[in-house]
Amino acid sequence: MSTLPRTDIHVHSNYSPCGVDVSIEKDVEVAVERGIELIAITDHGTIPKPQWIENYFRDISTLNPPIILLTGIEIDVDVDGELVVERSIRKRFHITIAALHRWPGLVGERLYRWWSDTLRKVINSAEVLVIAHPTDIAWYKIYPPEEYCLEVVDELKSNGVVVEVNYHHRDPSDNFLRLCIERGVKITPTSDAHRLDEIGRLNWHKFKIESLGFRLSDVNWLSIEDILDLANI
Repeated sequence: MSTLPRTDIHVHSNYSPCGVDVSIEKDVEVAVERGIELIAITDHGTIPKPQWIENYFRDISTLNPPIILLTGIEIDVDVDGELVVERSIRKRFHITIAALHRWPGLVGERLYRWWSDTLRKVINSAEVLVIAHPTDIAWYKIYPPEEYCLEVVDELKSNGVVVEVNYHHRDPSDNFLRLCIERGVKITPTSDAHRLDEIGRLNWHKFKIESLGFRLSDVNWLSIEDILDLANI
């Protein structure tokens, strides 16, 4: 694929407390204006039974947008590598994204070992489609040595789990993303939008890839067809 897929499967709404001016309806309107063809609204799942679930599905059901609109959830991973949202709830969504939002209180080699072990546990769980901002934990950037990155990248590749290139967090790190591209890991451009003006900023994703010396066609992009297949649509 010589162009970026016009998709965004990591967007927040008013059901995420950290959202600023976003809502399901406004997210879709802006995505349409900016040429996005498929969007998933992926609000935060930080407890076993998020209280926003039923209202979220009600709001989604009222829309009939001119683009593909999918349901989704960004699930917190605890420090032991477990997804905090109950499995019965996770299964209701088209798109499941796992994120490390909880700082483990470690540094140096212990941090990198925890990071690799935790991400690989999630990847091997067969419970999530996407790993969110993999080298950003609670807004703390980490730069694991290459051997730890390769452990994670190889598990991503063998399990068919996707890595996002995240506009909101400007993540992953250059080295981790380079290894993902070289190893053929599936990659998807996302906004992780908490503000409407973050949606559709695909020029940043293009710059990120090209700044590493790659062409867009070098990337194993997650296509619309891939997304619909993985979401069982």
